[in-house]
Amino acid sequence: MLHDRVGPFGTRVTGWSGRRERAFLASGVLGRTARRARRSPMNAAHPPCGQEPSVRHTRMTMRPLTFSDDKGNEQQWLPDDPRSALDAFGEFLDRCRAEGATSLHIEDEENEEALVLMYDGGAVCRVKGTQDPRTEYRLVTGAGGYRTQIATFVRGGFGALDLHGPWHPDAAGLQRAHLRNEFDGSVLRRTHPRALRQRLEVLTRVDGREPTTVGEVTHLGFGNGDGDTVNAWLAADGRALVVTYDHTSALNSPDDARAHAAMYDGVPADLLALVRDVPETDTTLNVPHPDGGTLVAATGIFHFSGPCAMAEGLVTRLQKNRLGIDDTGIGRLLDGFLTVEDFTPAAVAEAAEWWRPEDVARSFAATAALEGERPTTAPLDQEAVDRFCEIWADSGYNDRWDVHYVLFEGDTREDVGETRDELLRLTRTMGLVRVDAPPGAATGEVWVRTDPRVDAELERWS
Repeated sequence: MLHDRVGPFGTRVTGWSGRRERAFLASGVLGRTARRARRSPMNAAHPPCGQEPSVRHTRMTMRPLTFSDDKGNEQQWLPDDPRSALDAFGEFLDRCRAEGATSLHIEDEENEEALVLMYDGGAVCRVKGTQDPRTEYRLVTGAGGYRTQIATFVRGGFGALDLHGPWHPDAAGLQRAHLRNEFDGSVLRRTHPRALRQRLEVLTRVDGREPTTVGEVTHLGFGNGDGDTVNAWLAADGRALVVTYDHTSALNSPDDARAHAAMYDGVPADLLALVRDVPETDTTLNVPHPDGGTLVAATGIFHFSGPCAMAEGLVTRLQKNRLGIDDTGIGRLLDGFLTVEDFTPAAVAEAAEWWRPEDVARSFAATAALEGERPTTAPLDQEAVDRFCEIWADSGYNDRWDVHYVLFEGDTREDVGETRDELLRLTRTMGLVRVDAPPGAATGEVWVRTDPRVDAELERWS
């Protein structure tokens, strides 16, 4: 998260947002660029965006650049320098970082553009104009991400960075991106929904109740004896909603119905319906909805319409109140049951002292007996599996947690055409679970939950 800090050139920046953000930019990078511009009229015309890329690349690469940092160091690079601009900035960067600099800048005064590298914030900011500057932010992870942004700006300027987004219009958007990125590495995000369901079924029985199925939706849930709960609604089509309630959390707002309801913003309508106007249970508490009816009380809201994600309203609330993912209660209430590699009665009894070991053991035994009564999964059609694997080998990969097969990343539907249609037919034939692609994904991108039967075949194609 971004907190109050002293920004470059002595400007105090509060969350890199609002008036403070503009003051930082105006007094720092843009302010200095504007002053230089007044002293030195811009004779070199800015190549129009529609110009031939090679011409624009040549002109952009050959313009003077100024490097600076938050320690007061400054260096100018000119086109006749025997070193390339990238090499010169690389040396400047290494020297400044060794001296403790956390913010560095590359300025192009001729075109009124700048790139700000915020190493302590894990981000970059691109700037265009001096009078009413356009400022946009992007999350960066790792040294390679910074190198890409630097090289792209040096070679092509502000516009060339369009393809290296997403870019956020303000620091609030950047902070929300930080939260989403943090959650992307969380225990819940990297747990396969299949394993999540298996463990929640056991924990529901340990807590003294049976999973409840109404229509095609199964409700699972447990509490910790202090009024804190975890609930999950899992649909037959693979979509799901997980809700945590931590009564000690700063997100707990039972007396502010509007603020509570806003945390559910962004949850798909079919999943939101699972927690609207439903009877209270031993693990659910209802809160009035501002438009009438009720909502299940929550401090954490996570949906599985695509890759597991926090509700957009929850992200906004965390960003606004400067809270972290731990404030949702997910870590304290659920992570301990998901991180343990061997999910055994002994492990659960150790993680949850409020349950009696004999109840834990009995629930594991009951779940195992029911698992043994379920029909075995039918083998897949080998021809369909082979063709799926062939498409995966040509156009796909597994996400970093091996929860999804990702196919046709970055492609539009027009790019992939009939091959995409064939893949979707194969997915249905094989009974695999296709989920929504993440927001911002290309129109042709397809995400499918991994399946151990397919994984075994894919080992031959990797």
